[in-house]
Amino acid sequence: MARKNSSKKISRRKFLEISALTAAGVLTGLPTVKASTPTAELVLINGQIITVDAQDTITEGVAVRGGKIIDTGIAKKISQYIGTQTKVIDLKGKTVTPGLIDSHAHLPPFGQRENGWFVKLHGIESKEEIMEMLAQKARKLAKGEWVSAWGIEDFSLSYFDKEDLDKVTKEHPMLVVHTSGQWGFANSLALKIAGIDGNTKSPPGSSVEMKLFQKEPTGALVHYPALGLVRNYMPKPNEAQAEDAILYAANLYAAEGVTAVHDNFFGLFHPYFHRAYFKLVQSGKMPVRIKIWPYFPNLSVATRVFKSLFTSEEQFPPTPPVLVHYKKAYPELFASMWGGFKLAIDGLALWYSSPRVFPMHTTENLHTMVKLFHQSGQQISIHAAGDMAVDIILNAVEAALKEYPRQDHRHRLEHVILPQTGSLERIRRLGIVVSTHPQWIYSWADNWKMKNKEGAIPLKSYLNAGIPVAFGADPPAFPLYQPQIALWQAIKRTTKAGSRLDSAESISIREALKMQTMGSAYSGFQEREIGSIEIGKLADMAVWNRDYYSVSKDEIKDIKAVMTFMGGRIVYEKKDS
Repeated sequence: MARKNSSKKISRRKFLEISALTAAGVLTGLPTVKASTPTAELVLINGQIITVDAQDTITEGVAVRGGKIIDTGIAKKISQYIGTQTKVIDLKGKTVTPGLIDSHAHLPPFGQRENGWFVKLHGIESKEEIMEMLAQKARKLAKGEWVSAWGIEDFSLSYFDKEDLDKVTKEHPMLVVHTSGQWGFANSLALKIAGIDGNTKSPPGSSVEMKLFQKEPTGALVHYPALGLVRNYMPKPNEAQAEDAILYAANLYAAEGVTAVHDNFFGLFHPYFHRAYFKLVQSGKMPVRIKIWPYFPNLSVATRVFKSLFTSEEQFPPTPPVLVHYKKAYPELFASMWGGFKLAIDGLALWYSSPRVFPMHTTENLHTMVKLFHQSGQQISIHAAGDMAVDIILNAVEAALKEYPRQDHRHRLEHVILPQTGSLERIRRLGIVVSTHPQWIYSWADNWKMKNKEGAIPLKSYLNAGIPVAFGADPPAFPLYQPQIALWQAIKRTTKAGSRLDSAESISIREALKMQTMGSAYSGFQEREIGSIEIGKLADMAVWNRDYYSVSKDEIKDIKAVMTFMGGRIVYEKKDS
């Protein structure tokens, strides 16, 4: 049966003539053709190829060999690369972009949030409904087994107390974590198991909340060190469960056109996830590229691990041994995955207007850590959400640069929700990259109590100041991980309730797409390898069901990936319904 031609750019008959086809077939739901001169392993042709190169070139086809792009151009030019062994995909006018890059995510807990390890609470506003969901989980478990939940979206530190959770169950220890991951609530049994009582001292940089004028814990645990007091006693995933969590999250990303992820909270003391990460990447099972930034909770750990990883000073024990093992045993793999070091200034956002919130390090310790990592040539990724937190880390970076001048360090500020206007010039001058999340506007701006939320996520101001910007979704902290939401909100700036934030900070879809690709690549020193469709780069690409450049603003969020390629290999394909 004859096929109708749906493309106006080049007819199928002409395409056959140009390519000197000897056979036709079907690959992954799209027409496939083969010709006589084997030069490319994969050809995408007859589409709208948004290259995101310096000129934002849009062309018709791309040829791939050895996992890399060997040419781009009009259909007639690209057809010359078709050989008898070439896989050819007739795009029929579909749009192709570089694979999207998420600059800030945490695949292990993201996968656990989605695969059922945690009770997922996102989108549940009723406290009673949350308690019933927790009770349902408890009823399925044997006495003494842990109930672990993630995703409370209310921002009150008194949303739950231990008495609330004791009403759910007294027979199962329980930890319920806020969606941000920055605080959570434990029931009485969990506190007892962890040895937390009225005499417990809050670990540095955190708070074990106590009842007013009483030496009795409320059950609220603020920041990672306090949460860790309970987490130390919770069950750990075995090897198969660790691999499943990472792959589950990675495949969700691949289905959204994402081909690279920066894990900005690689757990130093989670060896089960170390093994899973390196094993999956080495085996080729991962559908996305991975960069890791191990998180350093304090100066003591930072010093010991840094020395064991990057010096030969044997007096420092190799902590954690698994990470050191992979650096020695698989140097090339380790180097390809290594991003740098992760620090956090605040958990709860540290604002000049919120004196109750506390920094996670003393000024002296922070400056020491920043100098240690900076002078060694490492990139530092720093969690700094509030305006005061941003200024605190700018002071530390500036001091390190003054003592150890260094070009193109690309230290990163993560989140940067609403910096002081005067901080932008310092960010630019110091050569810092901003990694942020337009999804925040849609998901959380309605509940934000700050008076000046209009200027939140000031993308246009960043651009005007000449600050490099990357996009990341930050799952499991953010409910929405799809990059289409970031692209939409970078332009629309509309909250879930329908409020519109100031349009002065809106950017164009071209600018947003560049931040999600080349901007994120730049933030990880990957701009020569990925981030655009150009000759010599890795063939990381996504095929979409609609054109980002021609749809309306509100349609951007609904665009779906049809196919995703990593190094020219199909890692996701939308099945026909």
